[in-house]
Amino acid sequence: MTLDVDAAGIARLRLAAPERRNAIDPAWVAQLGEAVERCTSGVRVLLISAAGPAFTVGGDLQHFSRRLDDLDRALDEMIPAYHAALEQIASLEAPVVAAINGAIAGGGLGLAWCSDIVIASEDAVFATAFAKLGLSGDGGSSWWLPRLVGLRRAQELLLGNRVLGAQEALEWGLVTEVVAPDALQARAEAVASELAAGPTHALGQIRRLLRLSSTQTLGEQLAAEADASRACGATAEAREGIAAFAERRAPRLRGSR
Repeated sequence: MTLDVDAAGIARLRLAAPERRNAIDPAWVAQLGEAVERCTSGVRVLLISAAGPAFTVGGDLQHFSRRLDDLDRALDEMIPAYHAALEQIASLEAPVVAAINGAIAGGGLGLAWCSDIVIASEDAVFATAFAKLGLSGDGGSSWWLPRLVGLRRAQELLLGNRVLGAQEALEWGLVTEVVAPDALQARAEAVASELAAGPTHALGQIRRLLRLSSTQTLGEQLAAEADASRACGATAEAREGIAAFAERRAPRLRGSR
Protein backbone atom coordinates (compact mmCIF):
# COMPACT_ATOMS: atom_id res chain seq x y z
CA MET A 1 0.00 0.00 0.00
CA THR A 2 1.35 3.42 -0.91
CA LEU A 3 0.41 7.00 -0.09
CA ASP A 4 1.78 10.00 -1.94
CA VAL A 5 0.75 13.62 -1.46
CA ASP A 6 1.50 16.09 -4.24
CA ALA A 7 1.93 19.86 -4.20
CA ALA A 8 -1.76 20.38 -4.98
CA GLY A 9 -2.74 18.53 -1.81
CA ILE A 10 -4.00 15.39 -3.54
CA ALA A 11 -3.25 12.32 -1.41
CA ARG A 12 -3.18 9.18 -3.55
CA LEU A 13 -3.76 6.02 -1.53
CA ARG A 14 -2.99 2.98 -3.69
CA LEU A 15 -3.85 -0.58 -2.70
CA ALA A 16 -0.78 -2.30 -4.09
CA ALA A 17 -0.98 -6.06 -3.56
CA PRO A 18 -2.40 -7.19 -6.92
CA GLU A 19 -1.01 -10.70 -6.53
CA ARG A 20 -3.32 -11.11 -3.52
CA ARG A 21 -6.18 -9.17 -5.13
CA ASN A 22 -5.63 -6.65 -2.35
CA ALA A 23 -7.05 -9.03 0.27
CA ILE A 24 -7.29 -7.63 3.78
CA ASP A 25 -5.07 -9.10 6.51
CA PRO A 26 -3.58 -7.60 9.70
CA ALA A 27 -0.52 -6.20 7.90
CA TRP A 28 -2.77 -4.57 5.29
CA VAL A 29 -4.89 -3.01 8.03
CA ALA A 30 -1.79 -1.66 9.79
CA GLN A 31 -0.59 -0.08 6.56
CA LEU A 32 -4.00 1.51 5.99
CA GLY A 33 -4.00 2.96 9.49
CA GLU A 34 -0.53 4.43 9.01
CA ALA A 35 -1.51 5.91 5.64
CA VAL A 36 -4.66 7.54 6.98
CA GLU A 37 -2.69 9.05 9.87
CA ARG A 38 -0.63 10.89 7.26
CA CYS A 39 -3.71 12.53 5.75
CA THR A 40 -3.17 15.73 7.70
CA SER A 41 -4.56 19.23 7.28
CA GLY A 42 -2.36 19.71 4.20
CA VAL A 43 -4.41 17.13 2.31
CA ARG A 44 -7.18 18.66 0.18
CA VAL A 45 -8.57 15.45 -1.28
CA LEU A 46 -7.95 11.73 -0.78
CA LEU A 47 -8.01 9.53 -3.90
CA ILE A 48 -8.22 5.77 -3.27
CA SER A 49 -7.42 3.36 -6.10
CA ALA A 50 -6.04 -0.15 -6.52
CA ALA A 51 -3.48 -2.00 -8.60
CA GLY A 52 -4.37 -5.25 -10.32
CA PRO A 53 -7.59 -6.90 -11.45
CA ALA A 54 -9.53 -6.27 -8.22
CA PHE A 55 -9.99 -3.26 -5.96
CA THR A 56 -10.13 -5.60 -2.95
CA VAL A 57 -11.72 -9.00 -2.44
CA GLY A 58 -12.21 -8.28 1.26
CA GLY A 59 -10.78 -10.37 4.08
CA ASP A 60 -7.90 -12.71 3.29
CA LEU A 61 -9.56 -16.11 3.59
CA GLN A 62 -6.20 -17.88 3.40
CA HIS A 63 -5.16 -16.02 6.53
CA PHE A 64 -8.37 -16.91 8.34
CA SER A 65 -8.31 -20.54 7.20
CA ARG A 66 -5.11 -20.94 9.20
CA ARG A 67 -6.89 -19.65 12.31
CA LEU A 68 -10.01 -21.81 12.34
CA ASP A 69 -9.35 -22.99 15.89
CA ASP A 70 -9.47 -19.41 17.17
CA LEU A 71 -11.33 -17.67 14.36
CA ASP A 72 -13.14 -15.33 16.73
CA ARG A 73 -9.82 -14.08 18.07
CA ALA A 74 -8.36 -13.74 14.58
CA LEU A 75 -11.28 -11.56 13.52
CA ASP A 76 -11.03 -9.49 16.68
CA GLU A 77 -7.33 -8.90 16.08
CA MET A 78 -8.09 -7.21 12.76
CA ILE A 79 -11.59 -5.77 12.54
CA PRO A 80 -11.43 -3.09 15.28
CA ALA A 81 -8.24 -1.63 13.81
CA TYR A 82 -9.76 -1.67 10.33
CA HIS A 83 -12.88 0.04 11.61
CA ALA A 84 -10.79 2.72 13.30
CA ALA A 85 -9.11 3.49 9.97
CA LEU A 86 -12.47 3.62 8.17
CA GLU A 87 -13.85 5.98 10.79
CA GLN A 88 -10.84 8.24 10.30
CA ILE A 89 -11.46 8.28 6.54
CA ALA A 90 -15.14 9.07 7.08
CA SER A 91 -14.18 11.92 9.42
CA LEU A 92 -11.56 13.59 7.23
CA GLU A 93 -12.16 17.23 6.40
CA ALA A 94 -10.92 16.52 2.88
CA PRO A 95 -13.36 14.90 0.43
CA VAL A 96 -12.64 11.32 -0.61
CA VAL A 97 -12.76 9.89 -4.15
CA ALA A 98 -12.68 6.14 -4.81
CA ALA A 99 -11.80 4.60 -8.18
CA ILE A 100 -13.24 1.07 -8.17
CA ASN A 101 -11.92 -1.52 -10.61
CA GLY A 102 -12.89 -5.18 -10.74
CA ALA A 103 -14.20 -6.88 -7.62
CA ILE A 104 -14.85 -5.06 -4.37
CA ALA A 105 -16.18 -7.38 -1.71
CA GLY A 106 -16.76 -8.01 1.96
CA GLY A 107 -15.22 -5.60 4.41
CA GLY A 108 -13.41 -3.88 1.56
CA LEU A 109 -16.71 -2.28 0.60
CA GLY A 110 -16.21 0.03 3.56
CA LEU A 111 -13.64 2.00 1.57
CA ALA A 112 -16.30 2.78 -1.03
CA TRP A 113 -18.96 3.58 1.56
CA CYS A 114 -16.63 6.10 3.27
CA SER A 115 -15.98 7.90 -0.02
CA ASP A 116 -17.90 10.93 -1.24
CA ILE A 117 -17.43 10.32 -4.96
CA VAL A 118 -17.29 6.71 -6.18
CA ILE A 119 -16.25 6.19 -9.78
CA ALA A 120 -16.58 2.61 -10.96
CA SER A 121 -15.14 0.85 -13.96
CA GLU A 122 -17.62 -0.97 -16.16
CA ASP A 123 -16.04 -4.22 -14.96
CA ALA A 124 -16.62 -3.46 -11.26
CA VAL A 125 -18.54 -6.00 -9.19
CA PHE A 126 -19.93 -5.30 -5.71
CA ALA A 127 -20.50 -8.25 -3.36
CA THR A 128 -21.07 -8.37 0.40
CA ALA A 129 -20.50 -12.17 0.63
CA PHE A 130 -20.52 -12.19 4.45
CA ALA A 131 -23.48 -14.54 4.92
CA LYS A 132 -21.96 -17.09 2.54
CA LEU A 133 -19.07 -17.39 4.98
CA GLY A 134 -21.20 -17.61 8.10
CA LEU A 135 -20.28 -14.05 9.08
CA SER A 136 -22.45 -11.05 9.89
CA GLY A 137 -20.34 -8.41 8.21
CA ASP A 138 -17.90 -5.61 8.91
CA GLY A 139 -16.59 -2.48 7.25
CA GLY A 140 -19.71 -0.51 8.13
CA SER A 141 -22.02 -2.10 5.56
CA SER A 142 -24.84 -2.55 8.09
CA TRP A 143 -24.66 1.19 8.85
CA TRP A 144 -24.03 2.64 5.40
CA LEU A 145 -26.27 0.48 3.22
CA PRO A 146 -29.64 1.38 4.80
CA ARG A 147 -28.68 5.04 4.41
CA LEU A 148 -27.43 4.67 0.84
CA VAL A 149 -30.03 2.33 -0.65
CA GLY A 150 -32.76 1.84 1.98
CA LEU A 151 -33.47 -1.02 4.35
CA ARG A 152 -35.08 -3.41 1.86
CA ARG A 153 -32.20 -3.25 -0.60
CA ALA A 154 -29.70 -3.46 2.25
CA GLN A 155 -31.43 -6.66 3.34
CA GLU A 156 -31.22 -8.01 -0.20
CA LEU A 157 -27.51 -7.29 -0.36
CA LEU A 158 -26.61 -8.62 3.08
CA LEU A 159 -29.12 -11.40 3.70
CA GLY A 160 -29.50 -12.49 0.10
CA ASN A 161 -25.87 -12.05 -0.97
CA ARG A 162 -27.01 -10.06 -4.02
CA VAL A 163 -24.08 -9.24 -6.32
CA LEU A 164 -24.24 -5.99 -8.30
CA GLY A 165 -22.48 -5.05 -11.48
CA ALA A 166 -21.31 -1.49 -12.02
CA GLN A 167 -24.45 -0.33 -13.83
CA GLU A 168 -26.75 -1.81 -11.19
CA ALA A 169 -24.65 -0.19 -8.46
CA LEU A 170 -25.10 3.13 -10.26
CA GLU A 171 -28.86 2.63 -10.51
CA TRP A 172 -29.04 1.73 -6.83
CA GLY A 173 -27.11 4.86 -5.82
CA LEU A 174 -23.97 3.09 -4.60
CA VAL A 175 -21.66 4.75 -7.12
CA THR A 176 -21.51 8.22 -8.63
CA GLU A 177 -20.63 7.32 -12.20
CA VAL A 178 -19.45 4.43 -14.37
CA VAL A 179 -16.68 4.73 -16.94
CA ALA A 180 -14.76 2.47 -19.30
CA PRO A 181 -11.90 0.56 -17.65
CA ASP A 182 -9.22 2.49 -19.54
CA ALA A 183 -10.79 5.81 -18.50
CA LEU A 184 -11.12 5.07 -14.78
CA GLN A 185 -7.88 6.50 -13.45
CA ALA A 186 -7.98 9.61 -15.63
CA ARG A 187 -11.56 10.39 -14.61
CA ALA A 188 -10.79 9.88 -10.93
CA GLU A 189 -7.74 12.13 -11.22
CA ALA A 190 -9.82 14.83 -12.90
CA VAL A 191 -12.43 14.76 -10.14
CA ALA A 192 -9.75 14.81 -7.44
CA SER A 193 -7.99 17.75 -9.09
CA GLU A 194 -11.24 19.71 -9.28
CA LEU A 195 -11.96 19.11 -5.61
CA ALA A 196 -8.39 19.95 -4.58
CA ALA A 197 -8.69 23.31 -6.32
CA GLY A 198 -11.94 24.08 -4.54
CA PRO A 199 -12.87 25.66 -1.19
CA THR A 200 -11.25 23.18 1.18
CA HIS A 201 -12.88 24.38 4.38
CA ALA A 202 -16.36 24.59 2.87
CA LEU A 203 -16.07 21.10 1.37
CA GLY A 204 -15.03 19.75 4.75
CA GLN A 205 -18.00 21.42 6.44
CA ILE A 206 -20.39 20.02 3.80
CA ARG A 207 -18.94 16.55 4.35
CA ARG A 208 -19.40 16.88 8.11
CA LEU A 209 -22.97 18.16 7.79
CA LEU A 210 -24.01 15.30 5.53
CA ARG A 211 -22.54 12.82 7.98
CA LEU A 212 -24.37 14.44 10.90
CA SER A 213 -27.71 14.55 9.09
CA SER A 214 -28.53 10.87 9.62
CA THR A 215 -28.47 11.12 13.40
CA GLN A 216 -29.79 14.62 14.13
CA THR A 217 -33.21 16.23 14.36
CA LEU A 218 -34.09 18.98 11.90
CA GLY A 219 -33.53 21.58 14.60
CA GLU A 220 -30.11 20.17 15.44
CA GLN A 221 -29.16 20.07 11.78
CA LEU A 222 -30.27 23.66 11.21
CA ALA A 223 -28.14 24.73 14.18
CA ALA A 224 -25.18 22.78 12.78
CA GLU A 225 -25.65 24.48 9.40
CA ALA A 226 -25.68 27.89 11.08
CA ASP A 227 -22.46 27.08 12.96
CA ALA A 228 -20.80 25.79 9.79
CA SER A 229 -21.87 28.85 7.79
CA ARG A 230 -20.41 31.12 10.45
CA ALA A 231 -17.14 29.16 10.38
CA CYS A 232 -17.02 29.37 6.58
CA GLY A 233 -17.70 33.09 6.74
CA ALA A 234 -14.45 33.57 8.64
CA THR A 235 -12.36 32.05 5.83
CA ALA A 236 -10.55 33.63 2.90
CA GLU A 237 -12.22 31.18 0.53
CA ALA A 238 -15.71 32.48 1.33
CA ARG A 239 -14.61 36.09 0.93
CA GLU A 240 -13.01 35.25 -2.41
CA GLY A 241 -16.02 33.25 -3.60
CA ILE A 242 -18.48 36.04 -2.88
CA ALA A 243 -16.17 38.74 -4.25
CA ALA A 244 -15.72 36.75 -7.45
CA PHE A 245 -19.48 36.39 -7.87
CA ALA A 246 -19.99 40.12 -7.36
CA GLU A 247 -17.21 40.91 -9.84
CA ARG A 248 -18.49 38.34 -12.36
CA ARG A 249 -15.26 36.38 -12.51
CA ALA A 250 -14.12 32.88 -11.62
CA PRO A 251 -13.00 32.53 -7.99
CA ARG A 252 -9.30 32.02 -7.35
CA LEU A 253 -9.44 29.43 -4.59
CA ARG A 254 -6.70 26.84 -5.14
CA GLY A 255 -7.67 24.98 -2.02
CA SER A 256 -7.61 28.09 0.14
CA ARG A 257 -8.90 28.16 3.69
